[in-house]
Amino acid sequence: MNELTEIKGIGPSTASKLAVLGIRTACDLIRTFPVRYERHVLTPAKAAPIGTAVAIQGVVVQSASVAYIRKRLTKLTLDVLSDGIVFRITAFNREFLRPALAKGAELVATGRFETGRKQFLANDIVLSKNYREGIVPVYGLEGLSDRLFAKFVAAAIPLSPEAAKETLPARILQSRRLAPMQEVLAYVHQPRDEAEISAASRRVKYEELLRFGLAVKTQKRKNDAVVTIPKKYDIERVRAFITALPFELTDDQKQATNEIFLDLKKPRRMLRMLQGDVGSGKTVVAAIAVYAVHTVGEQTAFMAPTEILARQHAQNLTRLFAPFGVTVAYLSGAVKGAERKRVIDGLASGTLHVVCGTHALIQEPVVFKRLGFAVIDEQHRFGVAQRKILREKGYDPDVLVMSATPIPRTLAIALFGDMDVSTIRALPSGRKPIKTDVTDFTDFQRLADAIAHEIAAGRQAYVIAPLVGSDAESDAYSVPEAVELLRGHMPSGINIASLHGQMKSADKDAIIDAFRTGETDILVATTVVEVGVDVPNATVMIILNADRFGLSQLHQLRGRVGRGGLQSFCHLVTDVARLEEGRLAILAETNDGFLISEEDLRRRGPGDVFGEAQTGMPAFKAANVIDDRDLLEAAFTDASTLFDDPDHLARILVGEAASAIDAYHLD
Repeated sequence: MNELTEIKGIGPSTASKLAVLGIRTACDLIRTFPVRYERHVLTPAKAAPIGTAVAIQGVVVQSASVAYIRKRLTKLTLDVLSDGIVFRITAFNREFLRPALAKGAELVATGRFETGRKQFLANDIVLSKNYREGIVPVYGLEGLSDRLFAKFVAAAIPLSPEAAKETLPARILQSRRLAPMQEVLAYVHQPRDEAEISAASRRVKYEELLRFGLAVKTQKRKNDAVVTIPKKYDIERVRAFITALPFELTDDQKQATNEIFLDLKKPRRMLRMLQGDVGSGKTVVAAIAVYAVHTVGEQTAFMAPTEILARQHAQNLTRLFAPFGVTVAYLSGAVKGAERKRVIDGLASGTLHVVCGTHALIQEPVVFKRLGFAVIDEQHRFGVAQRKILREKGYDPDVLVMSATPIPRTLAIALFGDMDVSTIRALPSGRKPIKTDVTDFTDFQRLADAIAHEIAAGRQAYVIAPLVGSDAESDAYSVPEAVELLRGHMPSGINIASLHGQMKSADKDAIIDAFRTGETDILVATTVVEVGVDVPNATVMIILNADRFGLSQLHQLRGRVGRGGLQSFCHLVTDVARLEEGRLAILAETNDGFLISEEDLRRRGPGDVFGEAQTGMPAFKAANVIDDRDLLEAAFTDASTLFDDPDHLARILVGEAASAIDAYHLD
């Protein structure tokens, strides 16, 4: 039974709506699980606690009225008798309910009593006949009510036995104590208690993670099968390079370097992730690997997501490599004419050994004589297709990808399961933790005074604004507005410059150079400075409308200060109404990027932190790779055992994983 229109209540129009949602068969319908559950329990009005969400049943004693407060905001009010008391219900943006809420109508309102039992603030109002007590599934499907969809599911279950067919091998069900699919379908759509919800949820999450784990491990098996020529680098020259560095490597840097060297000596392509906190010294480790590759006569492409970061890498590598005869070039879309021709010709002839650039490196005219190594910084900012093209510029070059958004081990298994992972936790000696506070705009004069104090001591400052230009529909600060805000609170004579991503490349370079040399006291910028701007003399940062940024991004931004041995400060500014949310507090409590990233990932998910297409993470319907870390590790462990399992369900899962690789953007 596959035709949806054979299910009672589903006509051609509803079938079309379902098709848009990816539901084309009865099996699809039944396998569409709730996104959450609501627990519906009626509470007597007299017993309802103040300030706590409850559901109250009552009778309308004064018909609903609607007041229009302002654009996109209406206020619906009505008087209700419940449990022997009369109180007023208020609900915002529910004006469409007014016709149904006439005197005498019986309703159920969900919300809370704010003070006493005279005023009830409702977030939902339904007629009593439409209210269902108990555990109610919420499907969240656009254009279809939960109540109607639940009816469709109930009608479809007896008509589609294939939906209940088992998909996991019996040994997996037994060893992981998972509910079989037939039970899951009963539990998930019509749960009788919390235990059934838990059992169904655990099984659904596990299977999502298992299928993803199989796809990741299938890709890793493909990567490991690529046979390459081991790089027999000159260890004595590499040691001389490391000895010449103006600082001692941390133990974490030494460990990561050794792991990379072991990869280079293997007869397979290296695909390694190097992750570390802001300022932990990942670039130095990459530079050592680049030099090792140079000693075997191969070139390196060092790709970064922005011109600012690519240019900084070119400057830093030029300084490190100049005494060792390694030639470095910079290439982006802004490099034109004779200089562009010089770089392209040098890469083709082999006279240029290292090129740092943006996506311009993967454009057709760029040809390498012998590309043996690709380094991709801030890798999550590149689409997977771009990374693949860069690899194909050489003969299966070794690949090192770097990220300054450190993630916990469990998520690394999921995000980078097809890669080996090296982690740098320790910061270079001499770095002081950045002192961070969270405040509101009424405190801005204090912050301006703090900047003035640092400038008087010969230091510099950043001010970050979320918008490039003014937006009439937004209350957030733009760069020009932030400049005016500063000028209204700062003494005269302070040199302020502004920077954003829409400027011409030459203008951006000039502004950054002026800040780097100390000509500019305060740089007001968007997140364009998030990576690639290294000014050790900058000791204070103010981030306006900090609530508009993710936690990891805020941590990355504040990493622009504290890059020398000086005590540095970061002030997160938000509206006073946002302070109570408490989301930003973790940044004031810790400088540990791993803890901050984990909290950010828990709140927003990998897709919002890294970008869906860049991470390769599927949009999980049930699982959360942070909260469900135990299930994730179990699923990835089990995935490894399925490749050689003769069970017919195991063979199906492995086959489907191979087909799913493209969908997961793993290559």
